[in-house]
Amino acid sequence: MNRFWKVALVLVLGSCSCLTASARQKPATTPVTLTGLVIPRDNDGMYVRNADGQFEIQWTEKTEVALEINTRLLKGLKEDLLRYHVQASTEVIDFPLPKGPITGIITLRGSNRGDNALKVAREENWIPESGLILRFSEKPVEQLPTHDDPRFVGLWDPTTRPRILSIKGTRYEVSLKKGGQTNALLFNMLSVKDCKPFVNRARVIGRQQGDTIIADEIHLLPIGDQAASDAPQLPRYLFIGDSISGNYTKGLRAALMDEFNIHHPPTNCGPSGKGKNSIVEWLGAHEQEGRGWDVISFNFGHWDAGNDKVSYQANLESVIKELKKTGASLIWVTTCPVPRGFPASGGLTSDGKAPRRTSGVMQKFLNPWASEVMARHPEITVCDQWQYVKDNEAELYKDWWGGKNVHFGGQQAEALGRLLAIHVGKVTAGKK
Repeated sequence: MNRFWKVALVLVLGSCSCLTASARQKPATTPVTLTGLVIPRDNDGMYVRNADGQFEIQWTEKTEVALEINTRLLKGLKEDLLRYHVQASTEVIDFPLPKGPITGIITLRGSNRGDNALKVAREENWIPESGLILRFSEKPVEQLPTHDDPRFVGLWDPTTRPRILSIKGTRYEVSLKKGGQTNALLFNMLSVKDCKPFVNRARVIGRQQGDTIIADEIHLLPIGDQAASDAPQLPRYLFIGDSISGNYTKGLRAALMDEFNIHHPPTNCGPSGKGKNSIVEWLGAHEQEGRGWDVISFNFGHWDAGNDKVSYQANLESVIKELKKTGASLIWVTTCPVPRGFPASGGLTSDGKAPRRTSGVMQKFLNPWASEVMARHPEITVCDQWQYVKDNEAELYKDWWGGKNVHFGGQQAEALGRLLAIHVGKVTAGKK
């Protein structure tokens, strides 16, 4: 190769190399949404932790922060204050409300919903509350939904019962009068300074740039400060479960009063799949001083009555993996029975799923499946609430067994709480 071509080749390769390096210096942005526990970073951002890891969040001057609430809490809305009751807690957080008009926005989902929603709105003067967005101190540009812009936009009045959205002179009731529940997003109330760590769950909508997510919106869901009211000399106990755990919470707390700082995740913990996806958030920053756990009890079952063995057991294993990281004493609570007022349980479905909420489903499927998992982890002890309800069938739970309600009340519920409290005391004896 002569000297001319060598020089030309070097110039071409060098040019290509420079272009490639230049392209690398322009990071592509990818839309992303993630949810998790807020962890501290610095004044320019935060971290969000979930089951997939810990993610760096960067906010900007354009980042909007909204408070996410169940619309049932709007009943506590006054002219200048929202009282936010943290679920499964006695904690109440007061949020001052900005003055001025409130824009209400409801966006329709699905291609066929626009015409149907307009028809209902005209005939019943009613708009379903699902997906409500409130923008405080903003005057609305009022409109009915169109194919190009499927939104109801109007002036929202929080003082009426039911609440009203006024659009071009017509007042529409905004509610869930036909059932269900939904969350609302409240904008212009909070700023990035309110993204406090450990006490908030956040949904971040933004753009991925390298290893950082640039936040366009942050939706905050306050979960309360689990450690704020703790007695520092007492061990910390977390009990995880569905509405049955809510039934026995009174008996449990009464039995362990002045012995433990007792906490429950700020939610109905529902199915094992929810546990798998949420356990990191429920455990919080347990590695931080004063936020660790000494004992944890957990149950998933009633919401898994239509699950299959492989999925259920895999979800439990995922939960246990995270629980073990805390170093706490672990207690599995068996799932209470389904009473005989429900149809009798048959066999598995053709695709291997349990026959849903039927009498006998826990005894035949869910509890044995869970027992196999716990056998692989001998350090986990078992509080057998199912057996307790069965053993006391003739007296304490006689009426319950003949009914068609899986929940417990009164002495029946408190007895389950005391049973678990006794087990917690035995497990932690000598450790406190």
